[in-house]
This record gives sequence, structure tokens and C-alpha cells, in this order.
Amino acid sequence: MSTGWTAPGSHESTDLPPSELPADGAAPHPGPGAPGPSGGPRRELVQSLPLFPLRPLGLGEVLGAALRIYRVRARTVLSLAAAVYGVAFVFLTLTNGAGMIPMMGDMQALMENPDAPAMGGTFSASDVLITVGSSMITGVITMLAASLVTVALTAVAIGEATGRPVTGAQMRTRTRQLALPAIAISVLIGLLSLVALGIPAALGALPLILLQEPTVLTIGALLVGIGIGVLAYVWIWARTILAIPALVIEDSGVLGSIARSFRMTAGRRLWRVLGISVLLYVIYSFATQVVSGVFVFVAGVAYFVILLASSMQAMVLGIMVLTVITMLGTYLATVLLAPFLSAGFAAVYADNRMRHEAWDVELTRQARENWDAEGNGGR
Repeated sequence: MSTGWTAPGSHESTDLPPSELPADGAAPHPGPGAPGPSGGPRRELVQSLPLFPLRPLGLGEVLGAALRIYRVRARTVLSLAAAVYGVAFVFLTLTNGAGMIPMMGDMQALMENPDAPAMGGTFSASDVLITVGSSMITGVITMLAASLVTVALTAVAIGEATGRPVTGAQMRTRTRQLALPAIAISVLIGLLSLVALGIPAALGALPLILLQEPTVLTIGALLVGIGIGVLAYVWIWARTILAIPALVIEDSGVLGSIARSFRMTAGRRLWRVLGISVLLYVIYSFATQVVSGVFVFVAGVAYFVILLASSMQAMVLGIMVLTVITMLGTYLATVLLAPFLSAGFAAVYADNRMRHEAWDVELTRQARENWDAEGNGGR
């Protein structure tokens, strides 16, 4: 009766016939990319994929991927973020500077002649319109820059996940190829979000506009309208947050990527995507405020030093210095932390597909093919 035990080194201890065994009778060492004892990927294969494991991800693994992108490809992702946001912040500085010129002119005139009639027009309606317009332009430019960084970081993140790193040249080429579709997606989502926010807010303000009297009813209706608008805005943001990763990975086009994001966040899937995305954005916003807050403090000190040194006569110069240092701090904070947010969204996209579409099977197959192509899993 067989006990299932065989002597070490005997032919029966392998699944190969004696003719295919090495001369010494020992079992052959499995080649690169061969499955491990449990049928899954080899330990070396798993260790060679440093960004996130190829299976549905936990919250800590999504956050870990967003942080690990700095260790894996710090120079590549930071240089791209610096270039994209560098161009964006040049336009932002010009826009904000143009918006501040009328205000600084009024302030200078007020300081030279406090009793002049211009004092009453310091905050004129045109100044308000210019300020609102510059704020809208700032939001649009920031949104477009973020979409380009997300394109690049998605390509880098998924390449690292499958063991096929994207070079800097490939990343820049891919970003150029998808720049216009990504911008179009961002513009459409922005318009959709604006409509979702504006219509309920406008309907809520209608009683106040018609009655021309601030009562409990009119103010309550306004607050309810704004609240519904904010909820609709967040809903649109959550439903479309995977559109650009879908564009990069699936080449689904502008409208197809937005529709794909809606399908990926349908039903109960929405809550997981929304929760993790909000957490990523909160961490990003908090860290950005901490970094830029240092520059704001330095800018405030420089502003008061200039005022004291000039006996309060160089207020315009102080405001210019304050603005430049503050913008520099915001730029550096955004460059440093934009890769965290974009890599996190790419991990959310991968987790959603692995969790609901078994995408991890395809990624594992690609990773094994890349491992075999490399020979030993190295780069």
C-alpha cells in the first residue's frame, strides 16, 4: 500500500518523467514567473510590484500606493507636476495680479488723499466682478492642470502595478496624446457640476428675489437650495472621478470615459469610491494648507516689515510681496502633493475594477508576462 511518501531526490517526487529530469535526478528549479506552490504568483513576482498588490485593495493599501509613488518614481512625477503647475501658476499669477490692480490703485489713491471721493468707491462693483472673474479663471486653470497630472500619474501607477514601468519620455508622450481629451472631460464635468450646483441654488434664491424681504421662509429656502446644490455637486464629482483614469487605461474617449465612470460608480459602488476619494482629498487639502501656511506666515512677516520700514507708505509694494510669496508657497505645496492625490485616484480606479470586474486576473497575467520578458524580474 502506498503511503504517498517518496525518498528525497527520487523520480516520483516530481511531475516530470525521468527523461526530463536533470542528470543528478533533482527536480528542476522553476523558471521566472512560474506559479508558487499555491498556484499564485511567485513571491519574487509579488515583491517586484511595489505600488499595490494585484487584488482588491484595502483603505490602507490605497493610501499606501498614494504615498509609495514618491519612493518609486519621485523624480519623474515631481518633475511633471512642477512643469504642469509651473505653466498654470504663471497664468494664475497674471490673472490674480490683473484682478488686484484696480484695488491697489484705489488703496494708493486713498492713502494719498484720505478725504477724496474715491474713498467711497474703494470696493466698487467693477472690483467685485474682477475678483469673481479671476477666481473663476483660477479654478478652471487649476482643474485643467490637475487633469493633466492625473493622466500622467495614472499611466505611471498602472505601469508600476504590472511590472512595466513607464519612462519619463513615455509618460510625457502619453500626456501629450491625451491632453485635449482630458481637458475636454474636465470642462464637461465642470459645466455639469456648475449646473448641478447652480440650479438648486437659483431656485432656492427665487423666493427672496420675488418677495424682496429676508424672512425665515426666504432665507430657509435659500439655505435649502444651496444645500441641495452642494450635495448634487459632490454627487457629480464622485460619479465622474474615475473618468480620466478610464480614459488613460481604456482609451474610451471623452463621452465614453464619463459614461464609464458613471457605470463604475453605480449603485453601492458609489459609497466606497466617494468615501476613499473624500479622505484622499481631505488629506491632500490639509497637507497643502500646512505647507503653504509656512509661506503665508513668512509673507505676513515680510508685509508688516515693509509697512513699518516705509512708515505705512509702501502698502502696494507690501501687497505685491505678500501675493508673490503666498503664490510661491501654494505652487510648491501643490507640486509636492498633487502626485499623492492623482496616484490615490488611480489606485481607487484599480481597486474598483479588481473588486467588481476581476481586473486583478488580467493585471497578474500582464505582470507575469513582464516578469518573463525581463528574465529575472529586474528592471
